[in-house]
Amino acid sequence: MPKLQKEKINTLILSDIHLGDQTVRHDEVLKVLKRYDAEKIILNGDILNGLKFQRLHSAHWKILSTLRQLSKTREVVWIHGNHDADVTIITNLLGIKSVNKHLWEMDGKKFLAIHGHQFDRFLNNNFIISQITFYIYSQLKRNAIGKFVLDYIKNNNQTWKRNSVGVAKGAMRLARLMNANHVFCGHTHQIHEQEKNKIKYFNTGSWTETPSAYVTMSKDGVVLRQI
Repeated sequence: MPKLQKEKINTLILSDIHLGDQTVRHDEVLKVLKRYDAEKIILNGDILNGLKFQRLHSAHWKILSTLRQLSKTREVVWIHGNHDADVTIITNLLGIKSVNKHLWEMDGKKFLAIHGHQFDRFLNNNFIISQITFYIYSQLKRNAIGKFVLDYIKNNNQTWKRNSVGVAKGAMRLARLMNANHVFCGHTHQIHEQEKNKIKYFNTGSWTETPSAYVTMSKDGVVLRQI
């Protein structure tokens, strides 16, 4: 069988894979990594689900191994998220430098990637409650009834909605200060795209929920794709 031809693109952006979580859509993550021949790969935060490496099973380690191999032939940028391991552990584990945000230029336009938790007021003002909330959220994802309840909460809870809007506003405000035309976030686990004052905002959702999303940048432009 002939080898599948990879699609050449300039940049691939993924976030919130949460390796170590049993609900990770690991096959789909690998499918995306194998589909594209990207000059730059941006891992926009929460790639790991903390320091509990015993929760990583073989498919999760395969993703980390694939990223390590890719980093040898192209630029891979790991942006630190609120659930990621310590930056020194990330560097030692994958040989990939971790940063808090990444600003780059292409074709006369500036692009900014930042995880987004920096703009989450609920997380920053209620750390203990937010940890409890994330635990409940993680448990709800494990079965169909829990997912139904979670979808209802995300669609109807005003605090959840305000946090998502707040992250978008904060990210676009920072993009404007840094003269960026596009800004990319994760963190909220809500796929979203909007434009305001000539600044485009993209949120790539999460790989622990369906659908998941990622961004490609190529001659066809900046595209938020779902899988």
